[in-house]
Amino acid sequence: MSQFKNERQLFSYTGLTPSEHSSGETIHRGHITHQGNVQVRSILIQIAWRAIEKDQALAQFFNRLFPRTGKKKAIVAVARKLIGRIRAAFQKGEEYQLGYPDTPL
Repeated sequence: MSQFKNERQLFSYTGLTPSEHSSGETIHRGHITHQGNVQVRSILIQIAWRAIEKDQALAQFFNRLFPRTGKKKAIVAVARKLIGRIRAAFQKGEEYQLGYPDTPL
């Protein structure tokens, strides 16, 4: 995890960053970029599905998002939040626990 200077680089490595199509003052964010590591992204998505069953905070986050975005986009957001939490635990030298405090994005 020390190879990434910040969360954005880690999110980019996993391919969990939204694409952006901008023109003038208009900004449109689209699908995830898919430019990262396919295996890592796939595993993170699978872990996110399992994590919403075990972690109440992630489940609430998912349940708040999926009515307006759909389940697939919501689970990608959960995976992104999860990898941010994992990075924070590594940096602090702590073990990841359920309900690990969120880190600012």
